[in-house]
Amino acid sequence: MKFGTTCLVALLSDKELTVANVGDSRGVLCDKDGNAIPLSHDHKPYQLKERKRIKKAGGFISFNGSWRVQGILAMSRSLGDYPLKNLNVVIADPDIMSFDLNKLQPEFMILASDGLWDTFSNEEAVRFIRERLAEPHFGAKSIVLQSYYRGCPDNITVMVVKFKGKASEQ
Repeated sequence: MKFGTTCLVALLSDKELTVANVGDSRGVLCDKDGNAIPLSHDHKPYQLKERKRIKKAGGFISFNGSWRVQGILAMSRSLGDYPLKNLNVVIADPDIMSFDLNKLQPEFMILASDGLWDTFSNEEAVRFIRERLAEPHFGAKSIVLQSYYRGCPDNITVMVVKFKGKASEQ
């Protein structure tokens, strides 16, 4: 398979949220005070940890409008992209993070592809959705359209998950 994709998975169980990601899709949680809390970190070749790993594998990164692995891929981890996997410069190993929902007191979370994050900061996205939280589906559609209107040339996928009350009530 010449092409690849990202993967962002959120698992809600009891009072804990576990998030795994590969690539540059991103999760952000909004707590009861409206703070944006990152649930994942993008795998970009310009990040020190990723850059070291790529160079250790014999690869390189270059800048052509954005930082790219082997001058090709704008993310350093993905599913697929086998020509770069064969070189071991792009890997599919996820980062996995767990969160205590009783401590965070979440209002909602946004799970989205990089198309959204190319045009919205975490804080901007949280503010935008929070103003439309009565209808999360409408909020997700609205932020996709707003990202498009801001000039996003990429695909844009967004999911908004609204939490109920306390974690013990989820």
